[in-house]
Amino acid sequence: MKNLFLIFAATLFLGIGTAYATNITIPDKNSAAETGWYGMQEDDEVEPGMAQNQAWDLEGFFLNGKMLSLVGGYDFQNGAGRWNSGDIFIDINGDAVYGDIHEGTKGNHSVQETYGYDYAIDLYWTGDIFSYNVFELDSDTWLQRAFYHQNQGSSPWRYESGGNQILNEVTGQYTANASGYDTFSGDWHNELIVDLSFLPKGSEFIAHFTMGCGNDNIMGQGTTPNPEPATMVLLGFGLIGIAGLYRKKL
Repeated sequence: MKNLFLIFAATLFLGIGTAYATNITIPDKNSAAETGWYGMQEDDEVEPGMAQNQAWDLEGFFLNGKMLSLVGGYDFQNGAGRWNSGDIFIDINGDAVYGDIHEGTKGNHSVQETYGYDYAIDLYWTGDIFSYNVFELDSDTWLQRAFYHQNQGSSPWRYESGGNQILNEVTGQYTANASGYDTFSGDWHNELIVDLSFLPKGSEFIAHFTMGCGNDNIMGQGTTPNPEPATMVLLGFGLIGIAGLYRKKL
């Protein structure tokens, strides 16, 4: 009976934060085409005029509670060709600048600009171990742009310097050839996962990622969990009731 009580109580607690991952991907609005690799979808889609294959495809952002997943045929660890992975940028104020193609100069230039993003999740690997730092961005922040001038709508690419570091050397999760994404096209799908616990509870956010060339640009929109007080009160009453029942059985 004691073991049954403990198992039930633990399951009740865990159930509060357990949910299926939700696809929060939004179109980057860089194409008016209806079909093909330059269409409005994100799976089997890249930016207009860019290389069209699975190795460059950024397929989706997913949110499971406070855990944000980024999925794509693109190799987030090793890159593709000479084009390395970028960082994840988060906006919580609704003022992120994205999706509009505009001309720029060629190169991964450094710019003193946040593009309206409030946080940068600086991704890196040490061997096969995936880790990240988190920076809160400000007016002194420097970021790097996507390389090709016609892909400036994919910017920013990487965090460079400035702002305020709020998390250091956090271990993330990375799975090459991940399972569970059979609804996507392509023969393989890579997945990395970061924890958004650093955001205020109940934050509505925009997420952004691209690779160095800006060949594809992925955006997501979601809300971090914010447990309602009533839910916690009901949970407390439930556990009190279970404890009382357990004592009676003794």
